[in-house]
Amino acid sequence: MHKNDKDRYIEVQKNRIDLYFKYNLKEYHSITINNVDKNPMGDYFISGYINNDKKYKFEALMSSLDHFQFNGDMSYNPQIFGKLFKNEDHKDELTPNDIIKKENLNKKHYEAKPPLFWGF
Repeated sequence: MHKNDKDRYIEVQKNRIDLYFKYNLKEYHSITINNVDKNPMGDYFISGYINNDKKYKFEALMSSLDHFQFNGDMSYNPQIFGKLFKNEDHKDELTPNDIIKKENLNKKHYEAKPPLFWGF
């Protein structure tokens, strides 16, 4: 049961990250996830890259501030990945929550609770 909860949570967060990239990046085609971790503070991190090119790597954060749902917080190399953003000023970006509301998407497909136990 825990494995299914973990897989569902990762898949839903991947969908949120994909949605964010589709709306905020130029020339975005695909996402590849290569690592998912939970830190001792309870935050979750998904690492990966886009467009089948490992130079476009990122690390997305899911924290308690956003109910453990990805909502645009991420780290990346600004000289490489940062050039892909449509807007230089990140305040003009749409977050996954903004996109879900704007497009009237079904929240069930874009929200999942993290599993109680991590690492199974």
